[in-house]
Amino acid sequence: MSISNEIQVLLAFAALAVAIPTVIGYTGLKLADQNGTDVRVVWYLFSLAVVATYIAAAWASSVGAIDNQGLFQGELGAAVNALLKFMLDLDTDLKIFSAILAMVLLPQIASYALSGLFGCASAPIFVGGAIRFFVWGVVKSFVVAAGIVLSVALYGYFNNWKGWGAKGAASMSSISGLLLMLSFSMLYLYRDVHAAVELPSTDRFPRLQRMVASLQGWLTRKLL
Repeated sequence: MSISNEIQVLLAFAALAVAIPTVIGYTGLKLADQNGTDVRVVWYLFSLAVVATYIAAAWASSVGAIDNQGLFQGELGAAVNALLKFMLDLDTDLKIFSAILAMVLLPQIASYALSGLFGCASAPIFVGGAIRFFVWGVVKSFVVAAGIVLSVALYGYFNNWKGWGAKGAASMSSISGLLLMLSFSMLYLYRDVHAAVELPSTDRFPRLQRMVASLQGWLTRKLL
C-alpha cells in the first residue's frame, strides 16, 4: 500500500524536526569546546539577518513596496525583490568562492608538481588561508540566507499574506534550519580536519608517512 503524499510530507517534516536540532546541537557543542568564536559568529550573522530582514519587510510594507498579499509593487518593490534574490543566490556564491579557491590553489599545486620533476619544488603557500576564506564565505552565505528565509516566513505568516499558511511557513523554516545545519556541519568538519592535520602524527600511518616523505624528498632533491 502506497503512502499518500500528505503523509510523506508529514514524515519528512518530522524527520527534519529531529535531524536539524540534533545536528546543530551536536556540532555546535563540539565547536564550542575549542572554537566558541565560530558559534558566536554564526548566531550573530543569523540574528542580524533575521532582524534586518524583518525590519526591511515592515518598512517595504509601510511604503507600499509590498502589498498585503505579499506581492512586490512598483519600482521600489522590484528593487526590494531584486535585492532579496541577490542575497539568496547561493548558487552564484558557491561558484564565486569555488573559483577563488581554485585560482589560489590549483596553480600552486601544478607548479609544485611540475617543479618537482626538476627537483626544486616549493611547498604551496596561502593554502590554509584560502581554505578558511572558502569555508567562511560559504558559511556566511548559508547563515545569512537562513536568517532571511526564516524572517520572511515569519513575517508572511503573521501578516496573513495570501497563500502563506502554516504549511508554507513551516516549509520555509525547514529550509532555514537545513542551511543552518549545513553551516554548523561545514565548520565542524573544517575544524576537525584542521586539528587532525596539526596534531603530531609520528606514530600514525607510518608506511604512508614514509611514502610521502620519500616522494617529497625526490621532488625537492635539488634544494637539499
